Amino acid sequence: LLLERLSANTGNLLDDEELIAVLAETKTKAVEVNEKLLAAGTTRASIDEKREQYRPAATRGSVLYFAIVDMSQVNVMYQTSLDQFQGLFDSSMDLAERASLASKRVANVIDTMTYIVYRYISRGLYEKDRLSFKLLVLFNILVTAGRLTPSEVTLFLKGGAALDINAVKPKPVPWLTDTAWLNIVQLSSDQGAVVFRSLQDDVLRDDAKWKAWYNDNEPERQPIPGNYQPRFEADPNGHFYRMLLVRSLREDRTILCVDDFITQLDCIDVAGTKLPCMGEKFTQPVTETIEMTYADMSTCIPIVYLLSAGADPTDTVETYARKKKKHITCVSMGEGQEPVALRAINAATVEGMWVMLQNCHLGLPFMEGLEELLGKIKVNEATLPDFRLFITTEPNPKFPIGL
Repeated sequence: LLLERLSANTGNLLDDEELIAVLAETKTKAVEVNEKLLAAGTTRASIDEKREQYRPAATRGSVLYFAIVDMSQVNVMYQTSLDQFQGLFDSSMDLAERASLASKRVANVIDTMTYIVYRYISRGLYEKDRLSFKLLVLFNILVTAGRLTPSEVTLFLKGGAALDINAVKPKPVPWLTDTAWLNIVQLSSDQGAVVFRSLQDDVLRDDAKWKAWYNDNEPERQPIPGNYQPRFEADPNGHFYRMLLVRSLREDRTILCVDDFITQLDCIDVAGTKLPCMGEKFTQPVTETIEMTYADMSTCIPIVYLLSAGADPTDTVETYARKKKKHITCVSMGEGQEPVALRAINAATVEGMWVMLQNCHLGLPFMEGLEELLGKIKVNEATLPDFRLFITTEPNPKFPIGL
C-alpha cells in the first residue's frame, strides 16, 4: 500500500495526508514486527536451552536402539522395528516420575526408558542371549559416556583368543591353563589396559598367592593379589578391570562377575551429571506372563513365539483363551494348510475370536503375505476389535522381517 501511494503521488508528499497516515501505520507495524522478532528470538533461545537439557535422554534412546539392532546379528529373528522402539521411547515419557527440576526429570526418563526397553526386548530373546543383550547395552552406555573405550570392550569379549600358544612366551607356571595364559599375555600387552602391563611378572613373582586366588571357589569375591586391589578401588573403572581379570583367568565365574558389575553401575557420571545406568533391578529374575504380553497385542499386532526344544506355548495360550472366554482356532502350518489358515483368520476377524498359527517356519510362503493381510484387517470395518493372532515358529532366516 505504501509503495502504491508513493508511486501514484504527483504533488508534494508532505501535502498528502493519506500518504502520511500510511507512513505512520507502516512505522507502527514495523515496530510491532521488530518486537515480535525479538520475542521469537528469546522464545527460540529458551526452547533450545530446554531441548539441550533433554539431550541425554535422546542419547540414551540412540544407544538402546542400536544395541537392539545389533542383536539381529546374534539371531536373525531378533528384529525390532523403529516404530516399536518409538512407542517404547514415548511411553517412557508418560511412565517416568514427574519432577520440578529438569535434570531430575531427565534422569527419571532415562531410568524408566532403559528398564522398559530391557524388559520388552528380553521378552523376545532366548534365555541364553539375555545376558549378551544386557552387556551390549551396558558397554554401549559406558563407551558413549566415555567411561570405556571400544578397545577395552573388545579386550573383554575376545581376550587372547587371537594368540597362538606356540608363538608367545612359554607359560611360566603349570597351574594355569593355556587359555588363561594367552589371556594374561593379551592383557599385559594391550595398549588399552595399562593397569595390567606388569601382570605376567606379577603372576610369576607371587606365584603362591595367584595360584590360591585362581583356585578359589569364588575368586571374584577375594582380594586380588599384589597391589591391584587398592588400584582398582581408586579407579572409576575398577569394577570393570576386576571383571576383566576374572573373565581372563576364571571364565567359569564371568557371569556372576558380570551381575556384580551391572549391580554396581546404578548410575554414572556424564559430563559432571549423575545419570542412571543399570543397577540391581537388571539382574533380578523376571517372569513374563501371557497377560503382560497380551496387553501389547491388537487386531493387527500378533504375538510371535520363538520355539525351542521342549517349549511350546500352545497350552498356555489355550488356557488364557478359556480364561478370557474366547474361542481359539489352532492351525499347524505345513503343506496344504494355507487355505485353512486363511479361512480361520477371516472367520475370526468377523467373530472377534482368536487364531494360533503353529510351526510357521513350515509355511513361509503364507507368512510372506500375512503382513499385507494384517494391513487389510486393520482397515476393514467388519473386523471386531477382539480378534487376536498368535504365531509360533522356529528361527528361520527366510521368515519375513516386516512381520
